[in-house]
Amino acid sequence: MEIAHSRNRINHYIGELSNKTLVQLKDTICIEDLINMNYDQYDKRVQPLIDVLKQNNYSLNKFKFNFHDIDFSIDDYCFVKNRTIVDNKPIILRCINTQRHWEHYYCKPKDIMYEEKKPILFWRGTTTGEKANKGNRFDLIEKWYDKQKEIDIGFSKICQGKNNYEQYVKGKCDIGTFLKHKYILSVEGNDKDSGIQWKLNSNSVVFMTRPTKVSWLMEDKLIPNHHYVLIKDDFSDLFEKYKWCEENPESCIQIVKNANAYMSMFSDIQTEEWIEKQVLDEYFKRVKTQ
Repeated sequence: MEIAHSRNRINHYIGELSNKTLVQLKDTICIEDLINMNYDQYDKRVQPLIDVLKQNNYSLNKFKFNFHDIDFSIDDYCFVKNRTIVDNKPIILRCINTQRHWEHYYCKPKDIMYEEKKPILFWRGTTTGEKANKGNRFDLIEKWYDKQKEIDIGFSKICQGKNNYEQYVKGKCDIGTFLKHKYILSVEGNDKDSGIQWKLNSNSVVFMTRPTKVSWLMEDKLIPNHHYVLIKDDFSDLFEKYKWCEENPESCIQIVKNANAYMSMFSDIQTEEWIEKQVLDEYFKRVKTQ
């Protein structure tokens, strides 16, 4: 384990708190409070937090916790699964929603070589997020749905009451379908793109706007046009970037290698659990609760 690198990651996850010696927190809770809450729909976020706190001997400690999809500013030292790129107070933990975000990274889907894939830019996703967000799914669809034969995009299904987008539904597809294409889009929804981990770990080139959310993946550390192909927030240059990729296959292969190398830092689960323990240790060392 490279200690300096791990320390940088720990400081990144605890954010502003890394520069504090002691912070007073109000309105804190403990594990018992979580257990007594009616959080059925958030079981996959809350229960893993309870388990990790117990495993690391913090069963009795008080803390703050926000289990929602964070697309808003939080001026608080609370545990989250993600924070906005402009916030630095929330403390990012790995355990919150690990299964959804990391399942297909650790159980890597069958893939084929970049050269064997279809020269198509592909995306499917649900109608999550808001049109007011940067790089949102609705601007993407309205601008490029069925506009170019080389760009195959559509919604997989309607959710969150976005029924006015029914005409753009192409149906659900599995990861294997994504991986048949040389170029795949990563587009944020309610918060981050839940599939960005396996996409960056694949043999396809990822197209995306600058991320506005940060999770355990440290999206703000991804380098545009090195780990992924950067596109404008309004997607106006999408076809232009596609054509550049088609004209520069060697550069695309290098981008894939760079993305895979970045993702390799998360490959050892024991190391990831150790880093998360250090994040908890630093948090509870630096906060004072009522």
